Amino acid sequence: MKPWMRLLLLAAFLGGVYAIGKMTGFTDELTVDGIRESMREAGLGGFFVFIGVFCIGQLLYIPGFVFVMVAGLAYGPLWGAVASVIAANISVAVSFFIVRTIGGQPLKDLNIKRPFLQRPLDHLEDRPIRSMIIIRLFLWAVPPVNYTLAMSGVSFRDYQIAAAIGMTPPFVILSVLAGLGFNLL
Repeated sequence: MKPWMRLLLLAAFLGGVYAIGKMTGFTDELTVDGIRESMREAGLGGFFVFIGVFCIGQLLYIPGFVFVMVAGLAYGPLWGAVASVIAANISVAVSFFIVRTIGGQPLKDLNIKRPFLQRPLDHLEDRPIRSMIIIRLFLWAVPPVNYTLAMSGVSFRDYQIAAAIGMTPPFVILSVLAGLGFNLL
């Protein structure tokens, strides 16, 4: 299948997910208070709900830090940090598989005429884990980053290793701060 056709299919899929979320009212519940209340009401099952909402939220372009803060607020500093790191890694893995499956790898052989944009993509080939760790330390679980990396030529293994290493420090810090009562949102 041609790359442009795969990108159209991916756009249609993401648009469909968003439309369903709006029509069903699911996106109305994707607020800090709504997610926190759902997690507390669900008890232990709330963790699995949290993972599911995190995954869907990433597909709806909601930045991961929102869910990390909610985990800290709902579960406290320690368990919020654990929940957010686990859920973030599962969420970026789900994004990777969906985007890679539908969108393919159109960025794998992309040659951009602007050196400042091409350089990071070049390093994904020769130093993929290091490059992605640096990206994740600063951009965390940002949906456009997830999609871009999934459509590049990186392997899932390298992607997941870099995500686990790069997202853990900032997400632990955010969860702990939220769990200690600092509402940064």
